[in-house]
Amino acid sequence: MTTLLDLDATTPQNRSSYFAMDTISTGIGGALLAKALPEDWRGPRGTWAVTLASVVPDADVFADFLSNDPLADLTQHRGFTHSLVGVAVMAPLLALLLWRFTRDKNYKRLLGLVTLGLLWHLFTDLSTSWGTMVFYPFNRDRVVWDWIFIIDFFFTGFLLLPQLLAWTYRERDSGERAGALRRGALLWGLLAAFAALVIRLVSPFFGANFQWGLLALVGGVLAAIFLAPALREWGFRQSRAVLCRIGVAVFAAYIGLCVVSHALAVRRVEQFLTSQQQAEARHQVESLAAIPQPLSPFRWSGLILTSGGVYQGWFSVFDENPPEFEFFPSAANDYVARAKEVSEAKTYLWFARFPVARYRAEGGRHIVEWTDRRFNAVRQRNPAFVFRVVFNEQGQVLSAGFPEP
Repeated sequence: MTTLLDLDATTPQNRSSYFAMDTISTGIGGALLAKALPEDWRGPRGTWAVTLASVVPDADVFADFLSNDPLADLTQHRGFTHSLVGVAVMAPLLALLLWRFTRDKNYKRLLGLVTLGLLWHLFTDLSTSWGTMVFYPFNRDRVVWDWIFIIDFFFTGFLLLPQLLAWTYRERDSGERAGALRRGALLWGLLAAFAALVIRLVSPFFGANFQWGLLALVGGVLAAIFLAPALREWGFRQSRAVLCRIGVAVFAAYIGLCVVSHALAVRRVEQFLTSQQQAEARHQVESLAAIPQPLSPFRWSGLILTSGGVYQGWFSVFDENPPEFEFFPSAANDYVARAKEVSEAKTYLWFARFPVARYRAEGGRHIVEWTDRRFNAVRQRNPAFVFRVVFNEQGQVLSAGFPEP
């Protein structure tokens, strides 16, 4: 069974559901940004405008369903609709659509709102490790900032909780404020149940049993968040915009924490590289990175791509000891060289940041497989994101693509 953390073990077609999850989080963030704006800036349909624009770029995932290209997910997703040129083209069209079909007839305001939503989407995608062709069509390089994991529950929580608090404490009439307790209790129960589900799914990933202590901690934090605004009725005196602005500030602080943690993680990787180069200089270093891991802004996967393979290690920025790295050698023979010339393999290698090649002969066939170590989790049993080229005994290509799960 595929869990939330088995993103790497799926084929591109199956990963569309994960992009949908990411789209939901981006849409929640767009709504938060809109609600934090002053009323005269937002207008009567401002929340709808920013939210719609913040999810529109992910319409390119439908290329998977409309195209016969099995690699369309790599070549099309986060392409034109995620580029600055795409923003310049889509913003006036979306604003015109909203101007035509809503009661907000201020086109200039709508243009500003949808531009905000589109740029917000670009920001969130650039923050992950998947890669975004932000300068398409002039440059097809995928830009990455490597700050947050593609499904980050802290990211989503910081965007969602301020809006839930604004809904909980929406009453202004003192006689109706008892409803806030019921709404808060309902939300607390739902979020605590979701937290329990997440802990249940991810505990095996870390080789642990269900963490009752962690659930109690999460439940206590959620209870404090929903109860604290009730002290001296502070929450009832704040407008929705104020609560959402506080949420935007907290979210910005979280992103800042991720940026600092990422810089510390990159430094750890560079320190290992320095020591490794002093010990042996067999392979030429081509690139390095620190890739965010799920469930914590402090846990990272360090990666170093060399001419002979990839070094990878998993660590926390709080670890006192230097991280341990494992070397994954990349096969090099005539079949690997010929596989690199296959057009589908060229596309895969264009996308992959830390590819490792493996070769084996099986039943008269010659099989070359690449994995992108960027997508391998610390306790993953099988290689992730595998691309395979199969040759027959005469050296002819039998197949090239992602193997079926």
